[in-house]
Amino acid sequence: MRILHGPVNVGNQPWTLSRAERALGHKSDVVQNYGTWIGYPAERTLSEYARNTRRARFNRSVFSLTAPLRYDVIHYYFGRSFMLWDDFGMTYGASRDMDRKALSDVHLARRLGRTVVMTLQGCDARQARESHRINAVTMCRDQACPAFGACIDSLDTNRRAMIKTLLPLMDRVFYLNPEIGHMVPQGEFLPYANVDVMAETVNLPEPGRRPRILHAPSNAGIKGTSMILATLERLRSRFDFDLILVENTPHAEAMKLYRSADLAIDQILAGWYGGFAVELMAMGKPVAAFIREEDRSFVPPSMWNEMPVLRIDERTLENDLAVILADPQALVAAGERSRAYVERWHDPLKSARALTAIYRDPKAPLVLGC
Repeated sequence: MRILHGPVNVGNQPWTLSRAERALGHKSDVVQNYGTWIGYPAERTLSEYARNTRRARFNRSVFSLTAPLRYDVIHYYFGRSFMLWDDFGMTYGASRDMDRKALSDVHLARRLGRTVVMTLQGCDARQARESHRINAVTMCRDQACPAFGACIDSLDTNRRAMIKTLLPLMDRVFYLNPEIGHMVPQGEFLPYANVDVMAETVNLPEPGRRPRILHAPSNAGIKGTSMILATLERLRSRFDFDLILVENTPHAEAMKLYRSADLAIDQILAGWYGGFAVELMAMGKPVAAFIREEDRSFVPPSMWNEMPVLRIDERTLENDLAVILADPQALVAAGERSRAYVERWHDPLKSARALTAIYRDPKAPLVLGC
């Protein structure tokens, strides 16, 4: 099969999946409208971010409207089509003309009989007002995510328009964060496949040394970073540890820092672990995070039951972290469980096999963990 992933490489999920699909014998490419400072790879980047020039529009248009002629499958990400140029101010639902243009590549792919699939990451479909309403703990609130006000004022409307106009055109819709199941009932949960698990070297925590705690806030408000750091500062009087804070660091450089950690703290507000946590668990590192019980029904029961994530909660954070730090020897076993878990649930080769079966037959079941 000829498979295209794009128009953004969010969290490196498209790239890692495409490499696994290549290993299975398919032609699989990642093409993005623009790159970011994080530096995730792609076969081709069509133009610079927000540089709205005639050449940029030409390059994007030509690729978008010829891709359905050259690929059998188009796997979209982050609620975007190739003709939806968000960095040029385009949004779904703004006008009929804009929707017609933004959906033109999808309509062409469907007319040609191509399989079209969408993977949602989280804030591409999460509606802040609804998350705030239904969840006792969420980053969708004042003094947490800095975009909360903008989401309430306009972004929630844009996301609902995307759900209404774009998602019905997809053969299948997947989401990586189980909370999205409340807002996209036609979707299905898909585990992260953002790291080549079997290629990652295992570096278990080192017992006997001062524990090295790592936190990497891509967005401090979403992660609950200020509360995490304040709590760790209070715990310094009771426990001896080093803190590694990774911010504004390109992905390849950040991965080197991750390998030196004994414990990673992911987040205390989002309700699910992120691609960062998968990277750490693949290294054999224990990860602490807030896991929202109310989203359990969207995750395969066996996956939920095997989850090795050390549970923490903003409401009991100091005690939760104290319990973890009081038993540093247990971190080794937690790291071993983490590695076994990602081998079963986050191996991109397994995800690629499950997805290519769906690419061939969009009505096929999604078979995970095998």
